[in-house]
Amino acid sequence: MFIAAYAGARPLGRPLPLLAEAPQASDCGSVPLHLIFAFARDPAHDGRFEFYDPWQLETAARQLRGLQRGMLSLAGAGFAWGPAHGVSLDSWVAAALESLQSLLDRYGLVGLDINYEEGLDAGGFAPAMAALVAQLKAWRPTLLVTISPFDDVWHHYRELLRLAGPSIDYINWQVYAELESPHSTADLVIAAYDRLAREVGGYQRLVLGVNTEPQQLRGPQLAASLEAFRRLCTRGIGGAFTWALDNSCQAGYAAERALLQIAAQPLGAPGQWQRPSSGHALLPDAPTKLPCAPAAPVSLFHYPPQAQHQRCSGQSTSPPGSSKSCCSVM
Repeated sequence: MFIAAYAGARPLGRPLPLLAEAPQASDCGSVPLHLIFAFARDPAHDGRFEFYDPWQLETAARQLRGLQRGMLSLAGAGFAWGPAHGVSLDSWVAAALESLQSLLDRYGLVGLDINYEEGLDAGGFAPAMAALVAQLKAWRPTLLVTISPFDDVWHHYRELLRLAGPSIDYINWQVYAELESPHSTADLVIAAYDRLAREVGGYQRLVLGVNTEPQQLRGPQLAASLEAFRRLCTRGIGGAFTWALDNSCQAGYAAERALLQIAAQPLGAPGQWQRPSSGHALLPDAPTKLPCAPAAPVSLFHYPPQAQHQRCSGQSTSPPGSSKSCCSVM
């Protein structure tokens, strides 16, 4: 089961929360939490990727513990696709391959997330990304590769899926961009994933998107998302992700803890999952555990008593002299 949380997630980045306080696994299972560091970009549009704040990424990589796993997300909102004038697709792919191999190796990251949202009509996105993914998989067959589309850009990512096939391990569907109302119900979420499952040939690569932004209240709220996740687990959904850890820290990481707990249900229970069609598994199968009690619905934006002691702010991962707290927004 793939459970993930974006971290540092703003188009321009923001300070990361203390990863030592983020959950690393469920209380009665062995499901890893993948932390998707956002974002890496190639400022000159030449394929030479760099993280928005290398110091933060280095600090985050050192903080990973237990069953936490680090990944790297590309682009994000506000950064358009498209090689610079005079840069061919082949040259862009070659430079991207070299720079991403260096970043993944340097920081000990296990996966790559493709999160381009703008400029896709310029052309070349799907073939370039398919070629890049193929070469990255040849370099490291165990590399986890995810894509993060939503309805407006789905046709471009659908073409990438057609070209890349099983090399794409998971589809992090941003359902909150499709069902933007905070009153969206679990039934509406499930209907969206039923439709997607018909398009991609099953649920096993689909990942439920949960928005934890306290000031936006965008998309299905936590109780509806958890109900949908429990029910989609019976269909074999591949996992769930949150946008983003930086938000969840304000409520003691309630969303990530609940998702991990649901995901830890043993095989044959409602949390059952299937291996992606590529046959890829990042970790060896964990031994079957006694079932967790289903997580009770919680209010994402009210601090549970124990969360009062969570150091969400006041201890920054920014360099000395910075005034930013770990939950501040750029």
